[in-house]
Amino acid sequence: MGNEYHLADGSPRYGHRSEQASTYHSTPAVTVRVEETAEGAARLGLDDLAGATDRRLGGTWADAPDPVVAALRKNHPAELAAARALVKLHLGSQRQWRLKAQAVRDKQLEGILARRRASGSARTILAMRLGLMAALITPSAYIVATDQENYLKLLIIGIICFVAALVGGHLLTIRARVPVMPTIRGPWLGELRDDIVDATLVAILQNKGVELDGRTVVAGRRGWESIQAATQAVASLRS
Repeated sequence: MGNEYHLADGSPRYGHRSEQASTYHSTPAVTVRVEETAEGAARLGLDDLAGATDRRLGGTWADAPDPVVAALRKNHPAELAAARALVKLHLGSQRQWRLKAQAVRDKQLEGILARRRASGSARTILAMRLGLMAALITPSAYIVATDQENYLKLLIIGIICFVAALVGGHLLTIRARVPVMPTIRGPWLGELRDDIVDATLVAILQNKGVELDGRTVVAGRRGWESIQAATQAVASLRS
């Protein structure tokens, strides 16, 4: 990976070094991989992110910014920039991260969709969707063709079709028996991303041999550990 995270010789800036580089550093060997958190976050599905968001919103530790984490970020700006770059390398932008998580979710639901296709219910749902679309389009098309200057009638039909679409879509979702797509709000997703950055920052500092007290390590990793706990809970629901 050619970026500011790596040195000119291709070795990781904050990870394990070659024997030649190790002669200039006397820091003890570490077992934490700085990429581990970002790689794990890239494997999360939308359901995992939704569960992690709910868990974070319910945690008292997340009600206000932690001054310990704020101090950690302030005291190590270069390492913080490296952590952000590494997270962006694996997750991309917020939108790209959502798309990756949606692809993971689609993969997780393949077994359910296969059962629906095997039972024939998928064809039934498709027929119902096509019927709903025809029912919504036909009245408006008829009015446009016969009385297009009657704006009041068009407005009333439009409102009726909108309500019918909501109700029909809701009923089809229930009939399809496929887990509903979770809603992921941007600001809350940003908080999860910050948790991933903080855990990556701690790993970078540990790999550099920087001494961190236990409270700082716990605070820096608390968000990522909360995400992992939520992911395990969501996985248990699928098993």
